[in-house]
Amino acid sequence: MHRFLFLFAVGVWPFISEAQKQYYPHLTLWSRVQVAKEPNPNWNLVGTLMWRRQNNYQENPHNPTASPLMMGGQALITHRNTQNTVWVHIAQMSYMVSNQLLGKEEDFNAPIGKEFRYAGGVEFNQEVNEKLTFRQRFMQELRFFKANNFHPVGRVRGRANIRYQFTPFVSVNGVTEILFHDPPLLSGQKPLRFHQFWFGGSLLWSLSERVNLETGYTFIHGRRATLVEFDEQNVLNLHLAFEI
Repeated sequence: MHRFLFLFAVGVWPFISEAQKQYYPHLTLWSRVQVAKEPNPNWNLVGTLMWRRQNNYQENPHNPTASPLMMGGQALITHRNTQNTVWVHIAQMSYMVSNQLLGKEEDFNAPIGKEFRYAGGVEFNQEVNEKLTFRQRFMQELRFFKANNFHPVGRVRGRANIRYQFTPFVSVNGVTEILFHDPPLLSGQKPLRFHQFWFGGSLLWSLSERVNLETGYTFIHGRRATLVEFDEQNVLNLHLAFEI
């Protein structure tokens, strides 16, 4: 619990310490279909298809599906210790085709971005009892953008998650996450510069023994490259997961 509160406090700090001169509000829909396979209790393999949309403030500011935002795929390989307390994310590989968040006129002319991402890290799983679980995850990313000639760019992220199982069919999740730029950096960037803060919650619905649906909301506060412009997303989450 203390890690959850620490990440939340760190994430809130930019709201207090930064002179935020320009906000761009967004309403977005993040959806994904995920397929997971456990060859044995120590290994977990996950494949994900991601699809995201956004509102268009010029045409329909209240429709989160009005304009494209991102399409992509991801593969994850995880090893768990016998006690299921430490998860090592050996490789998380993603490929994404992204549109600019539409906050100002110039964003409509921004080129479509292509990104390959590799990440690795560790996650601590603490099952307090049969209903309550805490998880803390720390990941290091290397991002390769077409616009940057696919030179690596670094980002570190820390996440804290709380899950409580109300019934055998419904669980509630709380999450907070903080992201910083770290080496290797773009030209002119400073190490450990704030990038994004996430805070949200969701309901996990067990549709069957092997099928889960997650519905929820996430608030994302992110800083643009200009340092004085900020995107604020109100994200509606819709995720479907299968175990095979």
